[in-house]
Amino acid sequence: MSYAEPTFDWIRQFIDLTGAVYSPDLLRRYHLSLKTRRFVILSGVSGSGKTLLTRMYADAVKAEYCLVPVAPNWTTNEDLLGYYNPLSKQYYDTDFSQFLRQASRAYKNAISVGKQPEPFHLVLDEMNLARVEYYFAKFLSGMEVLTAAGKAQVTMSGQDVVDLPPNLYFIGTVNVDETTQGFADKIYDRAQVIEVTHNRDEIASRIIVPEIRDVLMAIWDAVAEVMPFSIRIVDEINKYIAEASVIGVPWEMAFDDQIIQKILPRVRGTDIRFGVMLQRLNEITANRFPKSNYKIQHLSYGFHTNGIVSFF
Repeated sequence: MSYAEPTFDWIRQFIDLTGAVYSPDLLRRYHLSLKTRRFVILSGVSGSGKTLLTRMYADAVKAEYCLVPVAPNWTTNEDLLGYYNPLSKQYYDTDFSQFLRQASRAYKNAISVGKQPEPFHLVLDEMNLARVEYYFAKFLSGMEVLTAAGKAQVTMSGQDVVDLPPNLYFIGTVNVDETTQGFADKIYDRAQVIEVTHNRDEIASRIIVPEIRDVLMAIWDAVAEVMPFSIRIVDEINKYIAEASVIGVPWEMAFDDQIIQKILPRVRGTDIRFGVMLQRLNEITANRFPKSNYKIQHLSYGFHTNGIVSFF
């Protein structure tokens, strides 16, 4: 059976029905970027839904999907593609290289019988935990050929060459923090880069505990310009408070726990805006959330004394 791609409106409706919070603008940009370049980088704060978006979109278009977590110690092509052992005369594939071979075979089989090949989405999760230029080197030039000619090849070892067919799409997810590596310009030149963010209304739509709505959104307003938190954090706060109610813990106490456990640990650095932000947080938590308020005062003291904020 030949593959038939669904319309963009159908893709958007499919994702919306899952309950995921992605704006039509973000979905449109991701859809068009895949069509344009076949190599898309999704950046954003941890928990913003980058990896989930790749999965949901692949499900919507009925694409084969492979998620490959990148390790910080990757330094060569072999870490990504596997290697040939001359002693055993055997090539040891990785999940990545096996998926490449699968996509190549699927494309050849479909074309040979006059059918439209199904898409294959290969996702490198947290791809900048290691230096992309090192482990992804073989693909950087291949991206140019794939975009220009619609097809390219990558050499695994010796005569073992695998096609990069036009039904193959690469997506990378990226967090930007102290644990990650920067990108060289040649990475940006070969990719479409999309920042995954959530606005105030999208954050508010995830709050299911009515008692915390106003105060959590007040906290969001205080921190959003400096260190916005993700929808994942809102979901965890919802669940924590729900579980706390089961054992008779008041929502105020549970929410106090979550401010100090989920929001404040991310406050660190020397940004000059921290002073105003911490003052606003102090006003929100004073006389209501004692554990968090005490910690906020400690952070504020460190900022005004040393010019730096550190939770630990």
